[in-house]
Amino acid sequence: MSQKQKIIIVGAGPTGLSAAILLRQRGYEPVVLERRPGITGYPAAHVANTRTMEVFAEMGVADRVWNVGDTKAMSSLVVWVESLAGRQYGVLPIQGSARDERGPLSAFNSVNIPQTRLEGILLDRFIELGGVVRFGEEVVDVRDTGSGVEVSATAADGTRHNFHCDWLLGCDGAGSLVRRAVGIEMQGPRTIARFMTIYFEADLDRFRENRRGLLYWIGGPEARGVFISFDEIGRMWAMLVPIGDLPIEAFDAVAATRIVQKAIGDLGVPVSLNAVSSWNMSAQVATSYRRGRVILAGDACHRFPPTGGLGMNTGIQDSHNLVWKLCAVIDGRAREALIDTYEQERRPIAQRNTDQSVHNLMKMGMIDEALGIQTLAPIAADAAVGPVASWAPEKLNIDGDSPDARRRRAAVQDAIDEQAEHFAQGAGIDLGFSYAEGALVPDGSPKPSNTPCEYRPDAHPGARLPFSSPDNTFANSTLGCVRPSGVTLFTKDPRWVAIAARATQRAGVEIGVVQFGEQGRNLGRNAQDLLGIAPTGAVAVRPDGHVLWRARAMTDDAMEQLATAAGIAAGAPVQESVG
Repeated sequence: MSQKQKIIIVGAGPTGLSAAILLRQRGYEPVVLERRPGITGYPAAHVANTRTMEVFAEMGVADRVWNVGDTKAMSSLVVWVESLAGRQYGVLPIQGSARDERGPLSAFNSVNIPQTRLEGILLDRFIELGGVVRFGEEVVDVRDTGSGVEVSATAADGTRHNFHCDWLLGCDGAGSLVRRAVGIEMQGPRTIARFMTIYFEADLDRFRENRRGLLYWIGGPEARGVFISFDEIGRMWAMLVPIGDLPIEAFDAVAATRIVQKAIGDLGVPVSLNAVSSWNMSAQVATSYRRGRVILAGDACHRFPPTGGLGMNTGIQDSHNLVWKLCAVIDGRAREALIDTYEQERRPIAQRNTDQSVHNLMKMGMIDEALGIQTLAPIAADAAVGPVASWAPEKLNIDGDSPDARRRRAAVQDAIDEQAEHFAQGAGIDLGFSYAEGALVPDGSPKPSNTPCEYRPDAHPGARLPFSSPDNTFANSTLGCVRPSGVTLFTKDPRWVAIAARATQRAGVEIGVVQFGEQGRNLGRNAQDLLGIAPTGAVAVRPDGHVLWRARAMTDDAMEQLATAAGIAAGAPVQESVG
């Protein structure tokens, strides 16, 4: 490794800390600059999905996240109500797909964990690895000099600090100073809607009996929005309230508390207010992820509506894709062109996730249509004034046992059932994404089925390596065998060991072989089927667990094909003749 190569990460949120941990694990000492005085504030995100949990396993924090988070929330309910004490419109079970007929899709499920608690876990891990975050350092200028990057930051006491680095990772959020400093634009609507977030603590157990859920959508005549549960015992909450063009100053602490109580449906419920903030719901993706030696990740290069829980997860997975490539280039094991595949691979995923999040948001209009009201319409400036309000029975026509009321209730529930792909944390979105081009060798096979709620694993080049394990643990799985650098080759045929050694010499990229089956490691009885190969075939995998290349069976030119594929993992151009 060249010790002259210095990396600065701007931002100590989940994306920046994930990049920092992955770099420390590979022997680098990134400098992390964070404008906040510490891991402070309130959570903007709260779900670590299955693929992110697999990344956390590589980082050595999956067990901690699992133990601290609510592991049951993602198999609970989403509930639509007039207020918690008022009419119930309908209920949707959260049903994330966990397996197909060949076994579990992963060792993990999604976890509900407040972003602030997650950041604390990631910070502790970074410190364990010898890392230091420079809190209170607000970056005010970034300049790419061609040979490096000059960074200026201001400390809390006003002192100006100047830094030089060889590479800078901008993980500084939706308002990214780094992105703006290097002139990268965002594409898409900056504002779809405006919301106020009210963070509070309350005991709502008596309103949740027999319907404990992760989310409660409130559709009253005055109080509207969604309650988000942040902990398993149900005491930490946030309420997202649509406010349209109203300034946040229109709602003081008393008004914010009163809106929460109206959404509960009982002005006598004790509510402890923690904070109030406002934010724009956007749907934007950066026009570029890189400008010279400045690279963007996370919210700095994509902003999603929260309808789908994809924002934080996409950012963490950005870091996972980027770090191994950056290290290979810095170490001299790959051409700089390899870094360009980061945007080539990740930007389409960000656009897909943006589109899915917007689709989820728009589809919720079906519920409004069925109810005949606007459950996400902005509240009025005086929404906190007066007693708890309810819709007149004739407005909704869902009360009682008349045939018309039964039909209306059924229509509302049908509209709620249509939201399944939004709330299911479906495996197609979570695990089924596949890179169409980049550091991979297409083999002509169709992409794995990956509609939002459907995913059938296959070792299609560009896809995540299918999970297979004899005991359903990550450590003993295919994914747990992937090397942090070079190429990992999975095969049952021992002849590939010698082939991989010759290909390593030819390509200059280390290829480690994982032989499985009767003569090798036990990776589960369906490993060969999941990989989609014959007994003589092989699958080459990149350090981020995505498939680089697949030979369904042994061929006479196996060594040449493997060497060429390994070269592509080191930044060589893709050759269409390889397959």
